[in-house]
Amino acid sequence: MIPANHNKFLVRFSKYYTKILIGIFFGKINYLGHFEEKELPVLIISNHFSFYDGFIQILLNFKVFKRRLHFMMIENELIKRAFLTKVGAFSINKGSRSSIKSLQYTVELLQNKENLVLFFPQGELQSVYTQEFNFEKGSLKYILEKKKNEFQLVFNINLINYGAKLRPDLFVYYETHTISAFTDAEDIEREFNRFAKACFTQQAVL
Repeated sequence: MIPANHNKFLVRFSKYYTKILIGIFFGKINYLGHFEEKELPVLIISNHFSFYDGFIQILLNFKVFKRRLHFMMIENELIKRAFLTKVGAFSINKGSRSSIKSLQYTVELLQNKENLVLFFPQGELQSVYTQEFNFEKGSLKYILEKKKNEFQLVFNINLINYGAKLRPDLFVYYETHTISAFTDAEDIEREFNRFAKACFTQQAVL
């Protein structure tokens, strides 16, 4: 398992690089949500539809959560792009016993109130029009069963709207929950799907 190894200069650089990149490919960015600061670690669950997803969360984190961002990558891919550990990437080798080490590492990250962990529950890229999400089995359940403290859970749905524009506008929806000892993975999957449907409904009238 390859852990994250943040570099302050590269983290700061990623903010400005991301602003430029997102500005090139998207028009207006609309942030739609509310976050109440409780000085807890944050786990953000998001839809996964494009190359730009991680960059979108980098901007969302700098704008709203202001924490040390961590995100999981397939180990073979991270080995090819090892510099990403400097901005928060850590590895998982799915289907192997070593994947437990990555999940244990995630639990450890969520014990520090300065940390934010980005999690794509689908486990793969899916269409931006996907409205019913089936979570990959096991990972979230393990994190919840092994957690040692409360943390804030953020649902995030990112949608785009072209209209008559060359570059689509980006809509970043987010909603915050606090995880308790009684919260399980099925509850979260059900609530995430409820939130996703609400986002699509709102998007339809914009």
